[in-house]
Amino acid sequence: MHGFLIAGTNSGCGKTTVTIGLMDLLKSRGWKIAPFKTGPDYIDPLFHSKVLEVPSYNLDGFMLSHHVVRHLFDKHTRSKDMAIVEGVMGMYDGKGHQAKGSSYELSTILDMPVILVVSCNSLYQSVAAIVKGFASLREDARIQGIILNHVPDEAYYRFLKSVIEHETRIPCVGYVPKNKGFSLESRHLGLVQAEEVPELSAKIQKLSDTLSQTIDVEKLLEVTQIPNHSGASHALPALDLSDLHIGVAYDKAFRFYYRDNLELLEELGATLYYFSPIKDGHLPEQSNCLYLGGGYPEVFAGELSTNKKLLREIKSAVLEGMPVYAECGGLMYLSQNIIDIDGFSYPMAGVYNASIQMTKRLQRFGYATVHYNGAQTKCHEFHRSQITSSAEKPNYTLEYKLEKPEKQKEWQCGLKLNNCLAGYAHVHFYSNFNFLEQIVKLWKQANT
Repeated sequence: MHGFLIAGTNSGCGKTTVTIGLMDLLKSRGWKIAPFKTGPDYIDPLFHSKVLEVPSYNLDGFMLSHHVVRHLFDKHTRSKDMAIVEGVMGMYDGKGHQAKGSSYELSTILDMPVILVVSCNSLYQSVAAIVKGFASLREDARIQGIILNHVPDEAYYRFLKSVIEHETRIPCVGYVPKNKGFSLESRHLGLVQAEEVPELSAKIQKLSDTLSQTIDVEKLLEVTQIPNHSGASHALPALDLSDLHIGVAYDKAFRFYYRDNLELLEELGATLYYFSPIKDGHLPEQSNCLYLGGGYPEVFAGELSTNKKLLREIKSAVLEGMPVYAECGGLMYLSQNIIDIDGFSYPMAGVYNASIQMTKRLQRFGYATVHYNGAQTKCHEFHRSQITSSAEKPNYTLEYKLEKPEKQKEWQCGLKLNNCLAGYAHVHFYSNFNFLEQIVKLWKQANT
């Protein structure tokens, strides 16, 4: 089997561009590819899925045990002949001195070759020093190939290739020319989502055609062979979810779900019914509980707020006892209103008598531990908004305690009203099944 992790020297060096270009190029040559993303990012996997038309999965060395990471990797590569993992930030960037959750850590967990992407903007021979530093920082750095990005022309690449290979003995497997047409637009929490990019398919095709001329595929395959499977297995929790008919919010405003979370619920017997908070006038008729994931409700607040029929229906359902589990964007949607940075207010479901105020800077960012109802699990927060209570007494209680012990930080979240629980924390269910059991207990209030 072949597999490699595409790491970068820093955020913005071109990892996603290289990743989706290689995915399309190798797919066109007949390879059956399993795509993955390092860490908690939700947006890059949507680009992978757009290219390959298969799900892309998150592998997170902080939120998941090493054994679970290996299990999920094996599970999702069984019918494939290649795995491509997109890294996160710079190769060694992670949590704490051990760089938990980093691309480097994931490459060691999976014993996977690394292809390092280096931007050549405003650089010449110094690129070799960067490569040498990344390759030598750790004895077990698995850098097996280099792809240079933002290269002016082939002669420039050939010169840098000779310098890098002479200084480091690491082969260059190709380059990406300077081309503004390859760049992907960003917004405040990362890239613009795949479905929002105009003419994305044409852009990917152009990128793939270019890489077919600038990437040495034979050399890439030569340095990226991996063992077939580790044989890691992980027992599922003893939960019967056959009585759960879960309505899942899913459209351009709500796409931030770990694919493994959704598949796990189905493996345990639940039936999922997808609906659009923007377009649908009613909740799925069969649903007896809801899962409202994260996304960009603030970007599409105008469209969400005009769907008053569904907003009223959700509020009524919660007041009548329908169980709801919501993360980040779902919390914002359940609030009284979302207030943008210009002060304009968009009415939301009004389940909680609190507003969401958008801000210019991040309010919470990074990994934490969340405690709820006797269970705890690792989680991730990433949001530019904050909860502002209304003048009246809150109609909700705060059920989550979150903490970052290494920074001596602790705070509360997790708004609960009746059987409706919503917080900023994003949770991977494989991190701790005890937390999932508490969410299932909440959802099952529909049948008690």
